[in-house]
Amino acid sequence: MSKAKIKVRALPPFKEIQGLLYGVLSEKYDVEISDNCYDLIIGSTQTPIELLNCEGIKLFYTGENIVPDFNLYDYAIGFDYLDFGDRYLRLPLYCLYSEFEGLITQSFQTSEEKRLNRKFCSMVVSNSNYASPLRREFFEELSKYKRVDSAGQYLNNMGGGYLEDKQSFISQYKFSIAFENSSVPGYTTEKLMQALAADTLPIYWGNPLVGRDFNPKSFVNLQAFKSIKDCVDYIVYLDQNDEKYLEILHENKFNPEENYKDYKERIWAFFDHILMQENVSRLSPYGRQAAYRKEQIDKAVCYKKFHTIESDAFLKRYYALKSMAYKLVQRFSNRCK
Repeated sequence: MSKAKIKVRALPPFKEIQGLLYGVLSEKYDVEISDNCYDLIIGSTQTPIELLNCEGIKLFYTGENIVPDFNLYDYAIGFDYLDFGDRYLRLPLYCLYSEFEGLITQSFQTSEEKRLNRKFCSMVVSNSNYASPLRREFFEELSKYKRVDSAGQYLNNMGGGYLEDKQSFISQYKFSIAFENSSVPGYTTEKLMQALAADTLPIYWGNPLVGRDFNPKSFVNLQAFKSIKDCVDYIVYLDQNDEKYLEILHENKFNPEENYKDYKERIWAFFDHILMQENVSRLSPYGRQAAYRKEQIDKAVCYKKFHTIESDAFLKRYYALKSMAYKLVQRFSNRCK
């Protein structure tokens, strides 16, 4: 049976459509990336708003803690628990990582002896921009008990460059710090899932509703404790109590009543609904919504023009000063001779 064809225009800097999301869509659809004739326009968090000034059905996809603006997009996929009719699909980012598929099907064969005789704790964080300082505070407090090996670019204490195989690295440790950059309801990224898939015990902080994604008994959640010290004391207890540590590792990773094992079916159903209906548009061309959309696009265009002009002026001044400095240095050098 031939696949239904879907032509997609991916607005920059949207990479997911050609990576994570593209793979799932390609299993059901014949996906063609096109800038000319297309069925759907997909944008993301950093898509310049001025690029939305085009005809077509627009879908917003985010892997960040950003709430979709339904005045700019017809449909959206994100983290938040939103009830917005047929216009929204909650799809946590971790669903689109290869480790998630492995977590659904895998059964851990590692012996209990090997599980217990591993190094203490790992952390892999590459980007700390706009992140809560809680991650550093926890890292420093836990490090007072035993060394925590940090192999990412943030708080790196192991040297070396980019860590190519995160899963292999964190699987060598009993515990793994898996903090989000912020605590937002629904915002569960790949961090907790990857630690669970590596058969290490995650120490999590982030989504206060994370128990709706994974079994809360299968990891240590900082938000379940009154303080960082209380949480660290519990980790020390687990590190010294093999039976309790293994009991948590043996827990089912998923919430049996609510999980995303069927994430592919959810994605396909959402796209089927969008593509197979006649009145697919959800944006009004009239009223205050249309005015708001035009205002946002006009502001973005003006902002871009202004900063382009400012940048050009800055560069002209910069090179003029550089030339002047060079001439002064030359004049001074000639006098010294």
